[in-house]
Order: sequence, then C-alpha cells, then structure tokens
Amino acid sequence: MQLKWAGIVICAMLLCGGCQSMLPKAQGLAASSWTAQNYQRQDQLEVQWKEHSFSFLLYQQQQGQKLEMLALTLTGQQLFKLNFDGHQVHVEQRIEQMKLLPFEFVVRDILYATYPDFARLQQQNVRIDTAVQTQSIFINQQPVLKIVHQDDAIELNNLQVPYQMVISAISEGLENTGVESTDMEPTE
Repeated sequence: MQLKWAGIVICAMLLCGGCQSMLPKAQGLAASSWTAQNYQRQDQLEVQWKEHSFSFLLYQQQQGQKLEMLALTLTGQQLFKLNFDGHQVHVEQRIEQMKLLPFEFVVRDILYATYPDFARLQQQNVRIDTAVQTQSIFINQQPVLKIVHQDDAIELNNLQVPYQMVISAISEGLENTGVESTDMEPTE
C-alpha cells in the first residue's frame, strides 16, 4: 500500500513539474546584446484583463546588468519584486494573488513599451512596424503587441494573452513647491 501511495505522489510531482514547462514562454524577451547601464523609470500602470482591472505603481531601476522591477499598490503594498538579467525574469517576491501571473509576458511588454531601444536589442525573429505614434511588434511573423505612444501615456495591447495596459509616467520624485512648512500642534 505504501508503495502505491509513493508511486501516486511521484507521478503527481512529475505531472506538476511537467505542467510548469508547458506554460508558454514569452518569445522576444531575451536580449541578444543586453548591456550594463544605469536606468530608472517610474510609472502608474492600469491593466485590463478579461473582466478584471487593476492599477499599480511600477519602479524600474537598472544598475549594471540587472534590471529590477518593484510593483506597489496605490496605497503602498508590495505586489511583486523581480529582476531581469537580459535573458530571464527572476521573481523574488509576489503576493499570492499574482502567483499565476505570466511575468515573462508582462516584463517583455513593459520593456518594449518603455525601455530605451529594447526592440533593437532583440534577435532576428523580431520585426517592428512603425507608423505615426504606433508600433506593431511581430515575433516569428506573428503579431504579438501593439503599442500606441501618446503625449501623456503609452497604450499597450497584448494580442497573445490578451490584455491591455496603459502606462503613465510619474515624475522622478516629489518637487519642492516653494511652500514653507509650519510646525503643527497636536489637536486634542
């Protein structure tokens, strides 16, 4: 009886491990000439997927080869933290609700939309058709992304998953408005 249960457990482990490898990979993510540089960007993202919609803040920072991404809710709760080394996405932390999020696709799409010349770093199987304010990304001759650059936002439409994302840049930090601070007395 123990042997039977051990066989069932081993089969289940193999099947679950096999399922992970069956998840689709985000083609066009690995950069053939990823270079070390200093890069920083802060955005507010609004994502629409099926009947779900959510907003979060995304901080991107690259020092050297590693690009880090940190996502926070609008109230400051950490949603996920990951890094990209030019070839793979490494998820360091994520909340339970984001366990099944296809981070490879999300990172790839954000990089095509926001990272300087990311498309130029790609391999030969990537083609970009550019029109006024619009980029269509093709990977292996299949359309995968449509990116529309507007004055104050970037609209991204993933044609594979599918989902939509609006990326709005936020200022690099809080600015001093010239208003002097005053000491506040506690109220009773």
